[in-house]
Amino acid sequence: MYIVSLRLDKKKVLGVAAALCLLIAVVCVVVPRPARDVLSSNISTSAKSIEEHIAFLNAYGYNVSEKPVQIQEIVIPEEFSSEYEKYNEYQKLSGFDLSKFKSYRVKKYTYKVLNYEDSQDEVVANVIVYNDKVIGGDISSTTLGGFVHGFVKE
Repeated sequence: MYIVSLRLDKKKVLGVAAALCLLIAVVCVVVPRPARDVLSSNISTSAKSIEEHIAFLNAYGYNVSEKPVQIQEIVIPEEFSSEYEKYNEYQKLSGFDLSKFKSYRVKKYTYKVLNYEDSQDEVVANVIVYNDKVIGGDISSTTLGGFVHGFVKE
């Protein structure tokens, strides 16, 4: 039979507790979090109608045209190029991940953004839909060399 005894010193216990609290605080500050994760918010991703697309974009603060200016069927690539990987990072900031939809045929609805104040260029919102659910998209300028970002502006 073995008997193990530990002698706890209050200073050591307090020191370990303080170190753990400091470690947790550092992790909370250093680890990046999505600014507005759609999956953990009250934003509906239902996309059965144009009205639901507009409501989705309104939830992010974008006022858009009443009808899409373009509707396209696209295929999410099987292999992501470096540009597509960067684009998917924008998606992840908004709580989406297009890598789950590689090789899928999806629809992209493009709406004119009416209230984007940070740009003189024409700005559009692209909403990517699969099976009547929003799976991603972006806000971008239509000018060559313009900007693009996810629904959550960095």
